[in-house]
Amino acid sequence: MSDLSRGMSGLSVGSGDMERLRQENRDLKRQLGGGGVKPSLAIPWEDIDLGDQISGGGFSVVYRGYWLRTPVAIKRWFDPEMTDKLLQEFREEVMTLQELSHPNIVQLMGVCSKPPNLAMVTEYLPHSLFHVLHNTNIEVDRKRVISLAKDICCAFIYLHSRSPPVIHRDIKPANFLLDRAWKLKLCDFGLASQNARQAGAGTPAYMAPELLAGTGFNEKVDVYAFGVCLWEMLARLLPFAETPPGQLKEKIIAGGRPEIPLSCPKAMANLIKDCWQQEASLRPSFPKIHNILSDMQ
Repeated sequence: MSDLSRGMSGLSVGSGDMERLRQENRDLKRQLGGGGVKPSLAIPWEDIDLGDQISGGGFSVVYRGYWLRTPVAIKRWFDPEMTDKLLQEFREEVMTLQELSHPNIVQLMGVCSKPPNLAMVTEYLPHSLFHVLHNTNIEVDRKRVISLAKDICCAFIYLHSRSPPVIHRDIKPANFLLDRAWKLKLCDFGLASQNARQAGAGTPAYMAPELLAGTGFNEKVDVYAFGVCLWEMLARLLPFAETPPGQLKEKIIAGGRPEIPLSCPKAMANLIKDCWQQEASLRPSFPKIHNILSDMQ
């Protein structure tokens, strides 16, 4: 008998509680390795040709490179100690992304899962929405904004329709990739979650008040962040750039939001305001947002 089973055998619980405990036990085993990489996705590290670094943060770095002579992006996890936490974060992101297939979500092509070489290989797209908005003079007119916003909606209609819903929790322009035809794809599922674990993690300027407050949350936190991104696409400014980092959390929890440009059409301004409503239940769903955007075209 395992230590967990011995501990459970001494509990006096009803049938409903016992089933809940069994489910939690199954979930824990899945998170810690009970589930695994699909055999068809397993690739040897030696097959990867690592190129220049694209981005990085936390315990992972993203590189461009080649796999079987195909241009790819490689997200590599690193930690000299290879802690259980790092291994769990790697497994969870892999297990989330390998179950997803949608035109507006970056495609997982392979996984290296033997420490110390932990890596995900995905399709390569040359630009991020952040780069286009803030590091170029490329025109992004309202028609283009609506088109990109509808692509985002399609990705989240798919994610939130899954059972249980996949909540991304880190929507921001840096996590939307673009190809040369302006097709948008969502990436970075490191914070994707179906529970309240790590409720305070994320990028503060895009986090809903309930995330910053550390209270319960649902898929409407993604709607909130979408509203901030929509504002950013129109304003081409960084949200809350004028707010000192130490004051940002308090400001958002108190209801503070970026100022919508006067040039923003009324219908678009109203949509942004609806998306970043303080009360999560008042925020629209992504299918409704998609319909509103379609009416603007």
